[in-house]
Amino acid sequence: MQNDYILRAIIGEDEALALIAISTKTVEEARSIHKTFPTPTAALGRALTIVGMMGVTMKGKERISLQFITSGKIQEIYVQGNAEGHVRGYIKWPQIEVPFTQDGKLNVEGALTNKGFLYVVRDFGFGEPFVGSIPLQTGGIATDVAYYYTVSEGIPSAVGAGVLVGEDNHVISAGGFIVQPLAGSARDEFLEKLEENIKNMPPVSSMIANRASAEDILSEISKGIGYRVTQIHPLKYKCTCSHDRAKRALLLLDLEELMSILKEDHGAEVKCEFCGKIYRFSEDDIEKIIEEKTQNLPQA
Repeated sequence: MQNDYILRAIIGEDEALALIAISTKTVEEARSIHKTFPTPTAALGRALTIVGMMGVTMKGKERISLQFITSGKIQEIYVQGNAEGHVRGYIKWPQIEVPFTQDGKLNVEGALTNKGFLYVVRDFGFGEPFVGSIPLQTGGIATDVAYYYTVSEGIPSAVGAGVLVGEDNHVISAGGFIVQPLAGSARDEFLEKLEENIKNMPPVSSMIANRASAEDILSEISKGIGYRVTQIHPLKYKCTCSHDRAKRALLLLDLEELMSILKEDHGAEVKCEFCGKIYRFSEDDIEKIIEEKTQNLPQA
């Protein structure tokens, strides 16, 4: 299986930006980490694919996160992406079962529902992050991100993402696209042709399952228009957790809770919700954390 990647291109006469993702290995790794059932796999996979494409439009140490909070069975999906094409994420209820749709497909919309919100956080590495939010429209992940772009950022966008899960629960294929007209450049006939191409193309997950490359998908989107590839970014699931970050999480606890951990548990375990790695702290470690926290408390 080829490595995952994101292709960046310009369509037409500098009239639209296109991002195309092949994310099969990335989504399969997320499924393996979180032990997701098929519908949560598809939901988390769509979100990871899209945040990966959004992430590579950032610069340097900037990063972006998407958080879906709903009243549906899944309840929450949180994903992050950065300029290097690294993504990570989690889903609150990874092992739920949802009836298929009437046409026999995984029912992501039914698992999330449209009763909730999408929060988008752009962290530029300095100052306050930019936070945008919208009420969910469908729970379909891609359609809600497209609605966010249009309403919150004023960028009409075509967004698609798909995950094909096999009978053994493993990911067969995953990928997606984001297409956005460039301000002031797109002709009406160009936009009409682009919309027609996207409407008539096969599902992205089916194309990838049939060995389509990102450029093959781009060719379908830009049929009769033309394009030029500008960049190719690697895409992978990568967590940034560490023992030091786990320690900082313990330092956020109040002294009473730390004393209780020391007295009753004689140590602590901190599990990363993104990758499942466990960081262990001994009784001595907890004593040192208590001492450090006590020293940093303001004097009365």
